[in-house]
Amino acid sequence: MRKRLVLLTLFLFLMAGCGQNPFRSAKEQPFPERPLDMIIVWSAGGGSDLAARLIGDYAAKELGQPFTYSNITGANGDKGWQQAVTAEPDGYTVANLTFDILTNQAMGQTNVKYTDFELICQFTVQPIGVFVPAASPWQTLDDLLAAATKEPNTITMATTPLGGFFHQAVTLLENTSDQARFNVVPYKGSAEIIAALAVGKTDAAIQTLTGMEQYMTDNGIRLLAVLTEDRLANFPQVPTARELGYDVVYKSWRGFGVPKDTPEDIRQALVKAFAAAFNHPEFQEKAKRAKLDLVYLGPDDFKDSLDQQYPYVETTLRQLGFVK
Repeated sequence: MRKRLVLLTLFLFLMAGCGQNPFRSAKEQPFPERPLDMIIVWSAGGGSDLAARLIGDYAAKELGQPFTYSNITGANGDKGWQQAVTAEPDGYTVANLTFDILTNQAMGQTNVKYTDFELICQFTVQPIGVFVPAASPWQTLDDLLAAATKEPNTITMATTPLGGFFHQAVTLLENTSDQARFNVVPYKGSAEIIAALAVGKTDAAIQTLTGMEQYMTDNGIRLLAVLTEDRLANFPQVPTARELGYDVVYKSWRGFGVPKDTPEDIRQALVKAFAAAFNHPEFQEKAKRAKLDLVYLGPDDFKDSLDQQYPYVETTLRQLGFVK
């Protein structure tokens, strides 16, 4: 018995000498002490997936533990968010959040709300613009909206999908115009829309600017206006809809959150790691090459932004008849 006590005492002494407390609870252990899981709700290889993995790798370096990436797709992102929001609130499950969580919530298609997450940050926005084929007779946004007012529901406007982000933007643009109404046609994805624009199969489209630049350079597509607060550095000659008299600013975004009730010190560790990752020169350079539109918002500003955006989403979808 005495021998066992001596051995135990020696063990405790050695552990203390290594700076470890053998009786420390799991909650008191340094965070993180094992790999973390990032749930990405879009397909592997897509824009959101690549963006999330890129910043995630740099955040992992700050945390000292790697991320394992899980692509859990389906139901416009809701399948992954359902799993993320019910995960153990210990900081080891980080959810990639996108604009679509607002759409799902407003449509009543889910019980998961953006407020069910403790926010970490926003790290990109996706500015959008109004495009027409290069051979289109409409040279300005005024021309296009005038035509859609004179002949309502005849000018085709490509979108993906009905009720989604781009369809919402079309509706907001219609609402700020003089009774313009488009014939909204859903496509499966942006690649199909680009092809339709290039050959004149659709009269117009509202799309993100990422990936469109090469088609504009090849003169297959023209950009009439952007739906941003200010003109974009890459397209300084293109006016905003707002400066033309149409008060529409609408943009998608990407960010991160963790389940509610995650301890504040753990959340702050993640906030710090993702902020450092965002500001890392290598990340900035790689994101620039990937044509990501980087805009960082910390957790409080991110929440304020979503609180302001959600009513527009709900009102627009109600007008479109998608709110149950």
